[in-house]
Parts: sequence; structure tokens; C-alpha cells
Amino acid sequence: MLKLLKAIDYWLLPRNLEEPYSPYVWLIYLPMFFVPVFFYFHSTWQFVATGLICIVFLALYFHYYWVSLEAKLWHLVGIVVLGVIAAYLTPTASTLFIYAAAMCHSLKSIKLAYQVLTGIIVTIVLISLLFDYGVYFYLPALIFSVLTGVTSIYQQALNEKKQELILSQKEAQRLAKVAERERIARDLHDLIGHTFSVITLKADLAGRILDKDLAKAKQEIKQIEDISRAALSQVREVVSGYRSSDLLSELANAKNVFASLSIQFDYHLFDLTETQLEADMQANKELAIVLRELVTNIIKHAKATKVNVEVKKQGQGLVLLVQDDGQGMPEMQSANLGFGLKGIQERINKLHGWVKLDAESKQVGTLSEIYVPLSQ
Repeated sequence: MLKLLKAIDYWLLPRNLEEPYSPYVWLIYLPMFFVPVFFYFHSTWQFVATGLICIVFLALYFHYYWVSLEAKLWHLVGIVVLGVIAAYLTPTASTLFIYAAAMCHSLKSIKLAYQVLTGIIVTIVLISLLFDYGVYFYLPALIFSVLTGVTSIYQQALNEKKQELILSQKEAQRLAKVAERERIARDLHDLIGHTFSVITLKADLAGRILDKDLAKAKQEIKQIEDISRAALSQVREVVSGYRSSDLLSELANAKNVFASLSIQFDYHLFDLTETQLEADMQANKELAIVLRELVTNIIKHAKATKVNVEVKKQGQGLVLLVQDDGQGMPEMQSANLGFGLKGIQERINKLHGWVKLDAESKQVGTLSEIYVPLSQ
């Protein structure tokens, strides 16, 4: 029996819900819709119509959790239409309107959620006038629709703010790591530049006096060896905390860079957690390098005002999509790609991935799509 219930649950709801059992809990209010069926209905067609409405509602209700944000709106409209039809049969059709109001929170935006909730309230008022229903219909429908709708939307807004705060904290941590790596790079540059300058001078001196003063030349060579050993030790100290760049750090860095240029930047991970992304360091590192190059190209050439980045799992690999609304990049529209973009293609091809660079003149902006297979 338990296996059967798990199989039904697996079929009804997706696996990525934060609260996997709450959709079932909310159905405890659905029996209210059937009260008139047992006490007031007397004809067969009323029983059949009520049953069909309930079946269609459940189909829309559970499918709602599977579809995209755009499709959720039409599922809500479908539930409201069912409520209008059911209102012809029973005043408890208000139950369906309350369900629709409670589901508004998961629409594409908070603004759209309030607009749809307002539409539901207006529909309840019109139904009350059309069927001449009294307070027993519109009062519970209006009160509970407003309460559940506003509460769920407000809670969703709080959750979004919380996620933005968590994201900002993580971005700050990543930017701190990037800043530390840049500091290490500067230290290395200063250290190695100075050391090699000294080694070059001493090597030149040893070469000039080798035939004239062998002992002095040997002394200079010994000093070169000592300097090299000391420099090697210093380099090891500097790089002891170094780590390779990763995609999440590059995303945080890109957001910071674009913000300084007043360019709107958003990124999303689809069907992919940060842990999963960090698990494959090879793909992670390569996509980080590619993103850095694309960001540089957008800043230099695109004259964009908005940039969107998506990272998602596709098959046995990762896909990076970078979309801007700029003027396109001339080097991408020609047969001869620029050095940086050509380097991206060569790098990804070595990993048996692929690159799609779409910058046709008829398109506004540029869409770059990069696929990197995950390590087996």
C-alpha cells in the first residue's frame, strides 16, 4: 500500500517542491464544495456535473505544480472558470475561488499576483449579482479569498526578499574570494617581476666575467641559485591559499561589474543546485572562463543595458546562456571571429562541447549558448 501511495505521489507532484506534502493538506477544504450534493441536489445531472467539475479542478490543481510560470496563469483562469460554472449549481462554488486566490502567490511576479487576485474578487462580485446570491455566497468567498490571497502573496514576497538577501550574502563572500585571488595575483606579479629582474642582471654579469674572473662568476651563479630558491619559497607562501576561479564567483563578479556600469544583470540556476554545479570542477572552471570572456565582450562592444544569464543541466552536461539587449558584436557576425571568441570555441571543442553564437542583424542583442559535458 505504501509503495502504491508513493507511486501516486510521484505521478501527481514534481520532486523539487520545498514542501512536498502541503498540496495534499490544502485539499482538506475541498469537501466543502460537496455539501449541497448530499443535502440539496435531487437530479442525476447535478451529481454528474459536480463530479466532473471536481475532476477537472483536481487535474488543473496538480498539473499547476508542473508547469512554467507563464502557464500557471492559465491554470488559475481555468479554475476561476470552473468556479463560475459551478456557481450555477451551488453557492459553495466559492471554495474554488478561494483555491484560485491562494494559488496566486506562485505567479510570475507579485504585481501580476495582485492583479489576478483583484480579478477573482471582481468575478465573485459579478457572480453574486448575476445569480442573485446573498451574503452566504459572497461574504465567505470575498473574506477568505482576500485573506488567503493576500497572505500567500505577502509570504511569497518575504521568501523572495529572503532569497535575495541570501544570494547577496553569497555574492559578497564570492567577491571577497575574488578580491583575495586578485591580491595574490598582484603579489605574485610583484614578486616574480622583481626576482627575475635580479636574476637576469646577475646572469648577465656572470656571463661577462666568466672568462676574466671564474671565482667571481661562480659566486654570482651561486647567488642566482640562492635567489631562485628564496623566490620559490616566497611563491609557495603566496599561492598557499589560491584556488581556481569558479562559475559562481564569476557570476557574482559580473553582477558587481555590470552594476558599476549601470547595466541590469540577472542570473538563474535552473534544475541545478550550487552543490551540483561545484561538484564538477572541470565544467565549472571552463564555464567561468567563458563567462568572463563574454562579459568582457559585452562591456567592450555590445552597448547593452540588460544582460541575463542562465545555467542549467541538459542531458549529461551544463548549458550556459548569455543574452544581452545590445547592438550585437560585429566580430560575431563575420566569418572571422575575434581572438577571444575563437578561443572560447577552441576551448569548448576540446571538451567535446559546442558553442552557438547568435548575433544576426535582425536580432536585438546577442545570445550565446555554450554546452560543456560533465565529467564521467
